[in-house]
Amino acid sequence: MAKGFEFTAVPSMHRIAFVFAEYADEVTDWKKALKDVEKLFYAHERNLFDTGGSGKSGKKWKKWKALSTNEPPKGGYRAYKNRVRPGRPILTFDGALRKAATGGPGSIEGKITKDSLRVGIDPGSAQGVIARAHTLGVREAGRPYLPKRPPVRFDGTITSDSRGVTFGYAVSQIMQSFLVFKRKQAARKDPEVLKRIQFGKTYQHHRARVRKILAKDWR
Repeated sequence: MAKGFEFTAVPSMHRIAFVFAEYADEVTDWKKALKDVEKLFYAHERNLFDTGGSGKSGKKWKKWKALSTNEPPKGGYRAYKNRVRPGRPILTFDGALRKAATGGPGSIEGKITKDSLRVGIDPGSAQGVIARAHTLGVREAGRPYLPKRPPVRFDGTITSDSRGVTFGYAVSQIMQSFLVFKRKQAARKDPEVLKRIQFGKTYQHHRARVRKILAKDWR
């Protein structure tokens, strides 16, 4: 039976689901690969906050909507923030939300098992409440009160059609690289296989490939 995986980010509504070849069943512990996926997610989130929501990978997301004079407190949140936190970018007041979205306080902790991963902002934290409000937007008295500014945003499509720029494709490449490494690792224990194949520095090659994936910008 083929091995299935689902990657879910909180509080985003997006998810990534994909299936590996049947021999993936031979791998019983995916923790190391999933830890790399977690690193990928947090690096992506840092890029998102650094660019005001548009990302660096070329996908034409619009930046998070500018602060409004209609947002509370009275007189407009834009004027208030400029007064008390001058120069701070969108979705950054004291930096708590950014930290929660990039692996700091308020992020989901200890949610990697041998075959699953949950990553993102802890929905039960104070930052989770704020993140949900920014993700969904808040309306009051029939008019926009807080526009949508999703702090978690990515393209879960798994395809290499656009030169592998999608986040889902990056996840699949990390998992596939780990799968190939584990297969080669198992094969190296067979003396008959070793007579026919030269594996070289299998682990180093795997890590080098993953480092290249983590170094890129994904959407």
